[in-house]
Amino acid sequence: MDKRDRDLLAGLARVNTDIGTVTLDLLTLQSSDEYYAAGLRTLGRDLVKIGAALARRAGELDGEEQATELLCGSPLESAP
Repeated sequence: MDKRDRDLLAGLARVNTDIGTVTLDLLTLQSSDEYYAAGLRTLGRDLVKIGAALARRAGELDGEEQATELLCGSPLESAP
């Protein structure tokens, strides 16, 4: 494990730590479609980005390539 792997896992820890708070915030924003949609979008983007980064790193380690599009069913705008 190198610094890049530690940074990647720290990013995962951040998303994991934030997910409970973000979920509770989303539950209180249900009456505001605009803020609710923005919260869902941000959470989804964070989860997709960290998932793509983890899968990409695994591919670097074991040589097994997986197209980023297959991770979520659609192309990603930009993953870390």
